[in-house]
Amino acid sequence: MDQSSFDDLLKIQRMMASKIIDETSMDAKIKLLDIISSLSTGKNKQIAIEHIILEAEAEGIQEPQTMMMLDELKRDGMVQDNGEGFVIQTR
Repeated sequence: MDQSSFDDLLKIQRMMASKIIDETSMDAKIKLLDIISSLSTGKNKQIAIEHIILEAEAEGIQEPQTMMMLDELKRDGMVQDNGEGFVIQTR
């Protein structure tokens, strides 16, 4: 294998690794949204962030990743933060 072919192979490998990371992140976000949906019951649409963290940890998502994904979901407009330690699912 010549250097050019090897470089092309490395480039493809990096692109595939990047796609796997993106898909894993999206899967974790979907799992977190499922957790939020399951905790949102009846009239009470507010969910304690601490409760979300505990449920996410039970599902294998660590607290820092949960907080990062909650911030992303807020930016995406999927949840709103009421500023008192609760989030509200908007969609």
